[in-house]
Amino acid sequence: MRKKRIQRFLIERVEDSASHIEIIGEQCHYVLRVLRLQAGDQMILFDGSGSEWTSKIIDTKKNRLLLELEEKSIPDRESPINITLIQSISRSQRMDLVMQKSTELGVSKIVPVFSMNTVVKMKEDKIDKKLNHWRNILISASEQSGRTKLPELMSPIKLNSKCLKEYKSDLSIFYDTTGQDSYGDGNPKEITVAIGPEGGFTDVEKTMAIDNGYSVIQSGPRLMRTETAPIMALSILQYLYGDLSN
Repeated sequence: MRKKRIQRFLIERVEDSASHIEIIGEQCHYVLRVLRLQAGDQMILFDGSGSEWTSKIIDTKKNRLLLELEEKSIPDRESPINITLIQSISRSQRMDLVMQKSTELGVSKIVPVFSMNTVVKMKEDKIDKKLNHWRNILISASEQSGRTKLPELMSPIKLNSKCLKEYKSDLSIFYDTTGQDSYGDGNPKEITVAIGPEGGFTDVEKTMAIDNGYSVIQSGPRLMRTETAPIMALSILQYLYGDLSN
């Protein structure tokens, strides 16, 4: 019989002295009513600090779940490189896919940007709602993939020289179909990668990136969708400099 997968959940920060933890609200409802876990079942909890705990459900009541923290560990699942993804905002499901897959591939920070060819318009009063939606995707992807830290999600900004300068790293890559540069031979620990929208980056943006010290690299011989490009880029970077080389 196939062994049942132990569910992982993000929780609030756990104090070092804590031996028990209580879960309420929607998360409690999901555990009890959707997953139908019961007293005696195990769960894995993590609080975004890098640690995780095996735990056991010891009491279930309406809108309340009490767990005993059994064992704390610090798994080695976070990437050894800090990758900042500057991602041009795309339509709903495409951007959702970027959030999910970049989390699975170990990105450290995501900076959604409005570039010149971005077709998505986002009203000021809708930004918080969209950020909350994206954060929930990051949480779900982290729970599923075994990550112990959540990627940092920045508020959407305009792609300009100030943005490129602020997020510049040891290795800063600007993907463009006309790129001629190549990946470096060093061992960068901080990497920034910029991905364009459906219509690609403009020549003005490319020049702006070069002026700010970015390497303009071609994404390959085939034209990729804006949601495919970050998957390709992060996979290559993790293979060259991160934890996918084995």
